[in-house]
Amino acid sequence: MDTIGWVGLGTMGLPMAQRFLSAGHPLWVWARNPQQTLELRRRGAHVATDLIELAQRSRIIITMLRDTTDVDEVYAGMRLGMQPDTVFIDMTTAAPAIAQRAVTITHDRSAGFLDAPVTGSAIAAAEGRLTCFIGGDAHLLDACRPILEKLGNHLVHCGGNGAGYRMKLVNQTVLAGIFLGLADGLALARHEAFPLSVIREAIGSGPAAGSLFHTYAERMLSGSDDRSFTLGLLRKDLRLAREEALANEVSTALLDLMLERLTAASERFGPQAGVHMLSRMDVG
Repeated sequence: MDTIGWVGLGTMGLPMAQRFLSAGHPLWVWARNPQQTLELRRRGAHVATDLIELAQRSRIIITMLRDTTDVDEVYAGMRLGMQPDTVFIDMTTAAPAIAQRAVTITHDRSAGFLDAPVTGSAIAAAEGRLTCFIGGDAHLLDACRPILEKLGNHLVHCGGNGAGYRMKLVNQTVLAGIFLGLADGLALARHEAFPLSVIREAIGSGPAAGSLFHTYAERMLSGSDDRSFTLGLLRKDLRLAREEALANEVSTALLDLMLERLTAASERFGPQAGVHMLSRMDVG
């Protein structure tokens, strides 16, 4: 069983790392906040003293971080410990330009790199039902497929390094459009006093239905304390998508509108509020 190194123990990263312990893999972890490692340590994971040791001890290192800056910092921190033939897999939603920087660092140490951002919920992460958008060498992906299949049941090879990051930004752009459509539609339904049961019966089996409708309809209508996917995270992703669109001379009209709405919602409810709060902007 390959020894797995893991950095990034947030809402998604922690249940993903736990799956490797459950499968019997030796696991090394590192976190800026040592408190985040306590649950994994209790279950048998090893805690590295620093990123150099994590890279030295692991055969496959997976990072699931907050943003592009974190990826840069963590890969720079691991560089001196990187071993030949080790594989580094980054699952962060990050700027595609980071791919070439990560490739340069890992290749200089005779190691491999895949970008493999994911989409799905924390529940899907715990159950290994994520979708992974993968960029990098196809042969390296084939070698890592048994590892990635412990995290996702739908692995899509999108192209060379950076293609996984770019596909995730495509996904987030589409996702945000659905969220805003749901938010406005369900705000209207709330003002029309339609009960949730009627909304589900009327819309839940038609073309406007989908996994997001079934997951978020009740949250948007009644309010919720769910923060598994926040306004701040979606805004961060759309800013990356807008930068990519500008770099490719693609229209940003819808992205500009969505970012305006997300910024207004973040200022009102806070960036840590769940995305379902988009439907509560009309509530006094």
